[in-house]
This record gives sequence, C-alpha cells and structure tokens, in this order.
Amino acid sequence: MRRLLVLTVLLVIATQTASADHEGLRLLGTAWPDATAAKISEIGRGVGVVFSPDLSVPGNCRFYQSLGFACFQEADWSRVIDQIHQHNAQHPDRRIYALVLETHGTNGNGLKLQKSYAPTADRSYISVGALQERLEPEGVFYIIISACNSGRLLRPYIYSDLDPYNGDRLFLPATCGIINASDNYNPARDAITIITPMASHIETTLVGSVSELAPKTRKAILVSARALGITPPTQFAVSDMMVQMLTRDSRLQLAANRYVEDLSGEVKPADSSEKLFKRFVNYVNAVAAHEKVTSRVAQRPPSRTAGRRGGGGR
Repeated sequence: MRRLLVLTVLLVIATQTASADHEGLRLLGTAWPDATAAKISEIGRGVGVVFSPDLSVPGNCRFYQSLGFACFQEADWSRVIDQIHQHNAQHPDRRIYALVLETHGTNGNGLKLQKSYAPTADRSYISVGALQERLEPEGVFYIIISACNSGRLLRPYIYSDLDPYNGDRLFLPATCGIINASDNYNPARDAITIITPMASHIETTLVGSVSELAPKTRKAILVSARALGITPPTQFAVSDMMVQMLTRDSRLQLAANRYVEDLSGEVKPADSSEKLFKRFVNYVNAVAAHEKVTSRVAQRPPSRTAGRRGGGGR
C-alpha cells in the first residue's frame, strides 16, 4: 500500500507538471503564434521588445529590428510608450500585438528601466496597471514580462500604484519618474493579458556576437538591416526566456494574469544559459538556411565575445 501511495503521488506530480508545460505553450501560442518564419526579417513580426539600457549592448535594437521585431531601449517609460504609439501609427502593416519586456522587476516592486545602477542615472518605473492602461488603446493584446520575480509585479496592492517606500535596496531614485494608473482605472475591464513565468526566479541574459552566427545568417541580417536603413548590428543580448519562447521550449512554464508573493533568488546554472544560447544560434541559423539572400556580403570569421549578464536585480 505504501508503494502504491508513492506511485500515485508521483503520477499526480507528473500530471501537474505536464499540464503546466502544456498551459505555458498554449498561452505563448495565443500571444505569439508559432508561424514558422520564412526569412530572418519575419521572425519577430507583430512583436515588440523593450530593453532596459543596462541589460543591453550597443546596437542591440538594430539586431532585433533586423529580425523583424519592433525594439525600444530607453530609461524613461514615457518615451517608450510614445515610441510604441509612433511605431503603430507609422507602420500599420507591422503593428505590435505582443510586447516582451526585457526589463528589471526590482524584486517584484516595479517595472524598472535604467541606464545604470548609479543613484543619479536616468531611471523610471511603471506599474503593470499603468502599462496596460496606456497600451490597450495602441492595440497591444499581450504583455510578456521577462524580468526577475515578475509574478510579484501583479500583486493587487501594487498592481496599479507602486509603493515608492517599499524599502527594497534595488528600488533606486526614480530620476525620470514613476508612472501609476489613473484613479478610475479598472484592470478587470482591460483587454490586455499579462504573461509571466509561473514561478519566481532570477532571469539571465547573455551577450553574443553576430560573428558567432553562420555566414548565411550574417548575410541575411545585413540585407535586412540595409532594407530598414539601419547600421548592421555586431552584437546582441538575449535572455533565457526569449530563447525559450522563440524555440517553443516545452520546459517554459507561464501564467496569465496571476500573481505570486514569493521572492526568489534562484538563478539557473551558467551552463543552462549557454545551452539555451546555442539553441538560439541554431534557431536563427535554421531560418536563414531556408532563406534566399542575393546580396553579396564579405564574410568574417566567428569569434566568441559573449558574457553573462542579468543575474541579480532584474
């Protein structure tokens, strides 16, 4: 009987895990349909990505734009929201329907953008409710938060109005302000779905070089950048969660409009992030391998210049 009980418990745990995995991919498939990209410049079509400047590298947005994403990198949330409005107004054929936030979660006390950790650096915060309130009129339907302890951002008592006196050491001076929802805002009436990892953890970002990609991939990125009239990128930053979303990793567990109280310091092993980085490289290389690129581009030998980023504080 004891053995039967143990087996039953294990079966229940396995079933719950499988269910969580399935739900995560289902949510992602709704927010970001898994339409196989025919070419490099179509990978991120309909998706925008917001980077905190200190979680990025020079030219990072040019890399994501070359992949078809709309990309924004500012320390001021007001400027980001204005740029999203301008993008959707000027490019109706490439409107943003889902927005990925590669930002700080500030231990779940506010979505933070900043240039650095210096107290006087440009820095701003926004509540989840305020972001919903301002982006719903823009036609954004899904916000996917890739930030440390992001589920805590949805706690009811800070959902619309952040607590600037929360005492967290990562909640640094808001030199560019704090944006809260308006007094009459009702999140229950908002059409935007907020997607976060199911469990609290520290998100990790790696930095890579375009030279690490296959020659045909580099050529496709160069052609795409030139078509957009932007300088071709030479490096990029990519988070574990972005890789898992792009490659539809079955281990990615997501939740919709669900908050957690737990504060976690859990960080994935470095080799896990390196494996995901390789999956990302293989993914973009596979897309480029099936693309017809006619422009001639001088090839450069690949050299590894990536470094570990993210860690504590996102």
